[in-house]
Amino acid sequence: MPRPSAAREAAAPTTPVQRERARRILRVAARLGADRGLDSVRMADVAAEAGVSLATLYRYHPTKHHLFAALMLEYARELGPDQTADEDDPVEAVAAMMADACRSMLARPLLGRAMIVSINAIRAESQTTGFDLRGRILAAAGITDPTPDDLQLTGIVEQTAYGVLSWAVMGELTPDEAQDSMRRACRLLLAPWSD
Repeated sequence: MPRPSAAREAAAPTTPVQRERARRILRVAARLGADRGLDSVRMADVAAEAGVSLATLYRYHPTKHHLFAALMLEYARELGPDQTADEDDPVEAVAAMMADACRSMLARPLLGRAMIVSINAIRAESQTTGFDLRGRILAAAGITDPTPDDLQLTGIVEQTAYGVLSWAVMGELTPDEAQDSMRRACRLLLAPWSD
């Protein structure tokens, strides 16, 4: 079966049955990605194990990168402030959340790499990924009305997170080093929020 064009928009599930089917696809992709890595996951295997047709899989995810980028989006939706962080210190709240994100992604390094590579590939194709890490950072810091400076700082933290995670999934940093680097970067970059 020929693969559909990556240029078309992915379909969004609208009914409860479709949403469950989409969740099942992502669960299978996460398991296969964690076990095999991006290059060894075949879309046909994802479709078969999820119990959907290959056409259905391609309707929701036009390419393998779209599939693993969708996993990254699901992962990002679960990110939130660390409940053990000091709520009065926005810098430590963000540092804790970002270090936890590193720990969580690097717990399954092959899947972490698949998601990072895929979100970067989608970003290279278009400016829209649906990935709102900046919003999560602002929420963790308790900032509801960000200034242009706040937005710039969150953008730099987001870029730093991609760099740290990219180095870690490529084996250049251990998970502990990645967490430590992310905490330190947040503390340095977000120091103006401590004033």
